[in-house]
Amino acid sequence: MGGEGQEGARADDTQHTGRFHQEGRSGSLGADEEVGTSIVPVRNARRIRRALGDERSLMPQSMRALVAGKVGEPIDVLRLESRPVPTPGAGQALIRVKATPIHASDLHVLRGRYGFSPEFPTVGGHMECVGRIEALGPDTEGLKIGERVVTVAVPAVPGPHVAGTWQEYLVADTQRLLPVPDRLSDSSACQLAVNPLTALLLVTRELDVKPGEWLLQTAAGSTVGRLVIQLSRHLGIRTINVVRRRDAVEEIKALGGDEVICTEDEDLLQRVAEIAGQSGVRKAVDCVAGHVGAQVSQALAPGGEVVVYGALSTHRQTDPAALTIPLQARSVIYETKAVRGFWLNRWFGTASPEDALRALSEVRGLVADGVLSIPQGRPFPLERFTEAIALAETPARGAKPVFVFEDGGDNDGG
Repeated sequence: MGGEGQEGARADDTQHTGRFHQEGRSGSLGADEEVGTSIVPVRNARRIRRALGDERSLMPQSMRALVAGKVGEPIDVLRLESRPVPTPGAGQALIRVKATPIHASDLHVLRGRYGFSPEFPTVGGHMECVGRIEALGPDTEGLKIGERVVTVAVPAVPGPHVAGTWQEYLVADTQRLLPVPDRLSDSSACQLAVNPLTALLLVTRELDVKPGEWLLQTAAGSTVGRLVIQLSRHLGIRTINVVRRRDAVEEIKALGGDEVICTEDEDLLQRVAEIAGQSGVRKAVDCVAGHVGAQVSQALAPGGEVVVYGALSTHRQTDPAALTIPLQARSVIYETKAVRGFWLNRWFGTASPEDALRALSEVRGLVADGVLSIPQGRPFPLERFTEAIALAETPARGAKPVFVFEDGGDNDGG
């Protein structure tokens, strides 16, 4: 598998329980910080009470949460509510959320247009967040109060309910927590577990692209597309990158894309043949579907495969029957080309905890080492959710909107 060097170097990230643990713990009270008789600043009160084994005594009884009461347009159905702070059970931790992004898929879940539907009312945000452990449930081992962790809130399909992240506190199973170093900002850490992991899995697990091979991808300017370029460059994989706009070509080349095809004024099939030869490429990833997805299938060499992980061409489509890729039957039959899907939720439903740990730990290493770059998000408080969601829906919006929570304490990680 590609990237085995990074994965092997972090093999010690696995405990026998399969839970995540941290490389270099931080946030707990040291012996030299013992409480004396002097006046202690209010901002340190929570940390000191934790050290005295009374971590929940200062815990607020209620919290803010962004809740959707029913299926519908997010701005119409979301409301800011006050809810009780949850209590962790065995094998669980209570997380004080510091930052959580707004992904397009989060909004599609609320619209009822995604691959799973939660029970309503539901707290929004079904992907990821970063925060600190405030309390541990009974008989919970492998983590410490005060640790800074990413919560992987992607619901496994099939799998149990996972708490939404658009709230001040949430309870998560410890197997869903990945400790992260403080050198990663909150803005980067809260986007660690979805898009970078998708890029890694597509390139190294789903397609197992080898150094020197061509990888054709659509939506090269998307978040995952940019990460695929960075990862491929690191692994010695050559990329053919499809974009819609001419003004995106130079940007993709500057990022490390080997070849760029602009569908605004170029023929995709002709350009692939010019770049990779008349036989085409053997491996491709597609996030567009529709006519472009069909062209990607045609551009494959006999026996080639394309993994489809999105359908941007039908982004606003509400009729499931319209979500199509018009494939050529002769090409699929006589040239034995394969077209299959990838969905992160289903991957979590089939991967073992150990395999999920290895992949997430590898992603953490790639981001921490600067191989994969996560752009800083644009911060919003929960109260400004209508503005944040409007930005998330804006084409070419720039920075991804991120809900942030101020706790009046430290500023760890940004």
